[in-house]
Amino acid sequence: MSTNDVMNMAKVFAESGMFADTKQAAQAFVKIQAGQEIGIPPFQSMSGIHIIQGKVTIGAGVIASRVKGSGKYDYKVIKQDDTICSLDFYQGKEKLGNSTFTIDDAKKALTKNIDKFPRNMLFARAVSNGVKWYCPDVFSGPVYTPEEMDFNEPNKTIETTHVDVTPIVPEIFKTLDERIKDAEQLLSDSSSIEEMTDKYKSLDKDVKKDKTIINLCAEIKMHFTSNNNENES
Repeated sequence: MSTNDVMNMAKVFAESGMFADTKQAAQAFVKIQAGQEIGIPPFQSMSGIHIIQGKVTIGAGVIASRVKGSGKYDYKVIKQDDTICSLDFYQGKEKLGNSTFTIDDAKKALTKNIDKFPRNMLFARAVSNGVKWYCPDVFSGPVYTPEEMDFNEPNKTIETTHVDVTPIVPEIFKTLDERIKDAEQLLSDSSSIEEMTDKYKSLDKDVKKDKTIINLCAEIKMHFTSNNNENES
């Protein structure tokens, strides 16, 4: 998809209100773009991709379905309970190797929620490791599960510097009213009819045909014309 297609789709997804962790079009854009780069379709990206610590994380269900649907790789569950998940990975009929993750491994990694959802957490780590080790080409880039990034580091102190910033919202993500308001300011700062005309031409078509903008352009033109007439007289 082109960048414009991704932007338009991101706006629709964000405005739908169906994705609790995605309130803004910019957030949806990052998810869809990340998914596109590793071969995941938009809707699946919205529900299965999360950006944690600047890295793309993917739900274990999405990873597993990509392996099963690859037509090249497969995995079989050898053992899965609340203490261990063991998976064998295959390419065709050839066994590539085994990925096992145990409750002890999870505790060493300080994995969160391991006591509440041990089977799910263990499977997530086992399938993620297996893909990294045996079939990394299922995705076109390195991927992680949220469980790999969501851990506690009680002895680690992170020094941070607080900086107050005002986020710059890309034009494509602004509402029509916001774009009209920006256009009013832009046109009002014109120093001549020629400059106002050039600025008007740079506006998008929806803003150009707004009555407020049309009337403002007429007022600005009248202002400069009147001044020119006075100077000539």
